[in-house]
Amino acid sequence: MSKKPRKDLLKEIAQELDVFDDMLTALVELLEEKKVLTQEDWENRIKSKIEKRSKTTSYRELQFEDA
Repeated sequence: MSKKPRKDLLKEIAQELDVFDDMLTALVELLEEKKVLTQEDWENRIKSKIEKRSKTTSYRELQFEDA
């Protein structure tokens, strides 16, 4: 099995992130249209989660600590 060049791996990850971004955007837009969620509620929830996460050590940090 051959290893992919680092640039190809980064491009693949970036493309996957773009797809996730599109999926998430579509979901939030649908929830807004159905009056289940507002943009302000969405942004506040994100800020809250980011603040909470910044106060703890994540599994991801531990996983790549020695990398």
